[in-house]
Amino acid sequence: MTKKRPDRLAIMNIQRAVIFLVIAAVALAGCGGFGRNQQTTAPDPNVFPANYRSTLVAFLRQSLTDRSDFRGVSIAEPALKPVGPSQLYVVCIQFNPRGQIKTTKAAVYLSGQMTQFIDATSEQCTDAVYQPFKELETATPPATLPSDLSDPRGMH
Repeated sequence: MTKKRPDRLAIMNIQRAVIFLVIAAVALAGCGGFGRNQQTTAPDPNVFPANYRSTLVAFLRQSLTDRSDFRGVSIAEPALKPVGPSQLYVVCIQFNPRGQIKTTKAAVYLSGQMTQFIDATSEQCTDAVYQPFKELETATPPATLPSDLSDPRGMH
């Protein structure tokens, strides 16, 4: 009778070892499969900004408060230009407000989205070919808030 007991224990130990090996194999196979299915690709920083005109109209509509700022604005097509150590899409915009010096700004795009609106450097906009920015000329600045918010009619 004592001989049967070691046989049972041996069988149980073998079963446990097999179960452990199956679980370990499944776990290792699962870890190896994740790397193949989840390819992490970095976004392309130089995606062409397809909606750059509408983005700029919305941004400038919120930034410019004087209606005269909307007249005579020119825009260039997006072009890859130096921005710091990188080459990114830049859209050059020229403003010609009455009685002031013409200014040139650069809208910088990263992965197709505008990320900066800065003073343009000579490298960025020297060779830009400008055309009228008609979408901005037809836009209007947002309504301004009354100077005294305590009186809802804006009267003092």
